[in-house]
Amino acid sequence: MIDPSSTILLIDAGNTRAKFGWVELGDGTRESRAHALDYGHIDSLGPRLDTLGVRPRRILATNVAGPGVGRDLEAACQQHFGLPVQWLDGRHGRDLLHNRYRDAGQLGADRWIGLLGLLNRVRKRPDWNRGAPMLLATFGTATTLDTLLLRTEDGMQRAHFLGGLILPGPVLMARALADHTAHLPFAEGEPTDYPVDTHDAISSGIAAAQAGALLRQWRNGLQAAAGQATQVFVSGGGWPLVQPEVEHALARAQDDLGLRPLAAVHLANPVLDGLAYLARQPGAGGPAD
Repeated sequence: MIDPSSTILLIDAGNTRAKFGWVELGDGTRESRAHALDYGHIDSLGPRLDTLGVRPRRILATNVAGPGVGRDLEAACQQHFGLPVQWLDGRHGRDLLHNRYRDAGQLGADRWIGLLGLLNRVRKRPDWNRGAPMLLATFGTATTLDTLLLRTEDGMQRAHFLGGLILPGPVLMARALADHTAHLPFAEGEPTDYPVDTHDAISSGIAAAQAGALLRQWRNGLQAAAGQATQVFVSGGGWPLVQPEVEHALARAQDDLGLRPLAAVHLANPVLDGLAYLARQPGAGGPAD
């Protein structure tokens, strides 16, 4: 039974669609399956939540889809629930995670909130508390590769976001070749070692580029942590397109260095995880000082 007095609606407005879920502060439970919302049907959010028996008391959200989507979501939530949307971004959770970005305002809200979700997942792991790096690879419209590390400074341990890479996601890479060359198709091939078909050649090149970027950051994590193995976490709709290549490359790199095999761990919704983590904090929704 959903308790409306303690229900917080969570919305992740991404580049192509929104995902939503909720968290119950009364007993700490969380809706484990994210629900997708196309931007052409934002006005259906309220009726869908009614069908699911959800009547939130607060709404926490993050938005990288632009101000128009934000306004539409605000209007839908105000009309149906009479509630404002509290938008969370890089100003929130800074007491939980140190942001080393030179200009914290440039860091995408989804990257930051997703990293907080990862932090909540790993903060009790023995390897994290021994100083092993955690790498979050999100394969979406863009691919982002971000690393967390627990460091001791002035006798105090604190989680640090070291920084990360941004590159075109797998589908965007394929679309760029199709749109900006005269004869190359939008590839729907299979990655192979030695492609003999144009579709396979493009798909193999994309997968190799994505895996190579991930391995770069994985190796950087080894150096940052004095040889402790980096645990890789993966997410995003583009993951299935590069999964075999990434898993093979990671396993081979670990074997070459004599490291214990550590398989990549799939995270379904790190941004919603991060919103739920922030929702449980005292004074949730307010920026850190």
